[in-house]
Amino acid sequence: MIIYGINPLIEALRSGDRRFVRIILSDRRSRKGVKEIIRLAEDRGIRVDKGEVEDIDKICGSLSHQGIVGIVSEKKVVSLDDLIDLSFKGEGDPCIVILDGVEDPRNLGSIIRSAEVFGMRGVIIPKDRSAGLTATVVKASAGAMEYMPIIKVTNIVRVIEVIKRRGFWVVGIDMAGETGSYFFKFEGPIAVVIGGESRGIRRLVKRKCDFLVSIPMIGRINSLNVSVASAIIFYEILRRKAVKGS
Repeated sequence: MIIYGINPLIEALRSGDRRFVRIILSDRRSRKGVKEIIRLAEDRGIRVDKGEVEDIDKICGSLSHQGIVGIVSEKKVVSLDDLIDLSFKGEGDPCIVILDGVEDPRNLGSIIRSAEVFGMRGVIIPKDRSAGLTATVVKASAGAMEYMPIIKVTNIVRVIEVIKRRGFWVVGIDMAGETGSYFFKFEGPIAVVIGGESRGIRRLVKRKCDFLVSIPMIGRINSLNVSVASAIIFYEILRRKAVKGS
């Protein structure tokens, strides 16, 4: 696959999890971050070629590449059991994210970025009816995808059943939730379920949630972009942990 943009490439090189075939850039002097990419690539023996901007446009299928693209291996895949085990290795109670049908790749990338920033331990997405882990997602995540365990699963309902057996409370974020996020304690190991852009959490998935939590709103517009709503919830979880530990 390809990764484009300065920050995504820097983080992919720093993480060391991907195999690089080569990097193509249009101007070695154009941006400060390019020098860091060249340095990291040279340290790992990765080929760096000069290319025309028009060629990079065609490779990326986007104009937001900042004049640089890397041809790399796919992100390493972990199993559900591995993700759960990894989530318990950090300090404090873990929180993982289940996305039930986020189809816009920019939204998915932004959610992954917020999840990494606010300390979520992993992200689960369905194989169908979801954006894939494309170059657009990597760019929108600003490199956060390199540090976040992400798995694709065939059945979200069954995954929730497994997660519950491993000791997690499952919290769905829903406009109809009776408890506002201000008041919910977010204690213990938690799996946060966030629905897709148009339909929210599917009915069968919602039934499997232990709690339904809403985001209080007072404006005339009673909805939020899914990536914004996710960031609010992730921050609230982090804030609760900080208050509990103080």
